[in-house]
Amino acid sequence: MLTGAVIAAVVQQPLLVAPLAFISHFLLDMVPHFGVEESDTAERNNHPIFRTVLFIDLAILFAALLCVPILFSGEVSWWVLLLGMLSAWIPDAVWLMHYWYDYKGHVRKEPNRLTKFHQKIQWFEEPHGLIVEVLWLTGAVAVLFVVSS
Repeated sequence: MLTGAVIAAVVQQPLLVAPLAFISHFLLDMVPHFGVEESDTAERNNHPIFRTVLFIDLAILFAALLCVPILFSGEVSWWVLLLGMLSAWIPDAVWLMHYWYDYKGHVRKEPNRLTKFHQKIQWFEEPHGLIVEVLWLTGAVAVLFVVSS
């Protein structure tokens, strides 16, 4: 989401922000990042480390949705920032749905082509991939401060 905000702050054209932010999600998923590898996704979803990081991610997500458009709307409209953030995040909405289905014990539908592609490009998901995510978070926030100054 913060990458979407950075794109919005730099590009500032809503018709470009949405598709660029959406595409950025898949590009970033090709970069090593956090994950807990289990043979079964339901097993992974119940892993304590996975659940902890998911909770932290969701807390950051909601805090960012509230704070970023307010804090960094000096040079770009708050709604363009929000558009970029949501466009960058929306591909992950499917994973929340899968998590919910696993949590409830429901059988999931067969993944569509986009979901299969999304799974395939995430070639490196390991616990120490969290380092990459923290560095990216720090860099994105720094860029937002520079652009909004």
